[in-house]
Amino acid sequence: MTDSASQPTKTSSSTRTIIIVVVAVIILAGGGFVVYKLTNKKDVGTPAVIVAQTVRKAADTGNQATIDKYTTAQGKAEVALLKGKLSGVKFAQCGPAPFVKDKTKLCTFTQPGGQLALLLTPSKGSWLVSSAKFGPVAVTPTT
Repeated sequence: MTDSASQPTKTSSSTRTIIIVVVAVIILAGGGFVVYKLTNKKDVGTPAVIVAQTVRKAADTGNQATIDKYTTAQGKAEVALLKGKLSGVKFAQCGPAPFVKDKTKLCTFTQPGGQLALLLTPSKGSWLVSSAKFGPVAVTPTT
């Protein structure tokens, strides 16, 4: 008889190691998916800055159909008061609104001596102007 090479035997510790590795891979893949879902935040519809500029132009030209499309009921009433008064305002900035917990954006337009502030809120997959205020630019008091 010839001696043959002995075959390695499977022990319970090697089976346990394989199970632990498979479970760890599944947990890491699941954790990665959860992190991806939590951090993958897409902006809704047309960007807020484009909606704000569109509403500003519509208010200046009196385009009521565009105003109706991109405003809430309160925003529509406030924009109606501004019709024809926004010809000289220039876009300044658009970003998250301060002191608001939801995804509201604040877009501002300025002109010498005046500032337009548009608050935009997400609604059904698009940004809508929910508030429009036009007033004097804040100035720092002097002594």
